[in-house]
Amino acid sequence: MRDYFRRISYFSTLAWPIAIALLIAFLAVTHPHWPRGWCIAAFLAALIVLPGVLLALKLGSTPIVKEKVVFLWGRAPGIIVVRRENGEEDRFYHREIFAHFVEGKIKEGDLLSLHLLDKDIVSWEKL
Repeated sequence: MRDYFRRISYFSTLAWPIAIALLIAFLAVTHPHWPRGWCIAAFLAALIVLPGVLLALKLGSTPIVKEKVVFLWGRAPGIIVVRRENGEEDRFYHREIFAHFVEGKIKEGDLLSLHLLDKDIVSWEKL
């Protein structure tokens, strides 16, 4: 189950609830003898509650990875380039680290500890 929610896209966490809500609306229209209150409640739950539940499961199953990287340089506003421990270079978007680079608090070659959720920096610290 955890692997499934780790693999699904963020788009799927919104597309599935919309499809389910449309199915509920279609069934409510084609079956007029069903209670309208229950159909409306199910429709709203599919549009409001289900995306939140799926997004929480997606974020809860995605691990936060801690990596030590070497800061190489900053590019356009917010883009930073780092070298991972295996030697490959990677780009991230993080305005706070870029601002520290512009101010001179972080220099090329500084060692950083990044906490990554997928490919986003959740938190960081200078080592």
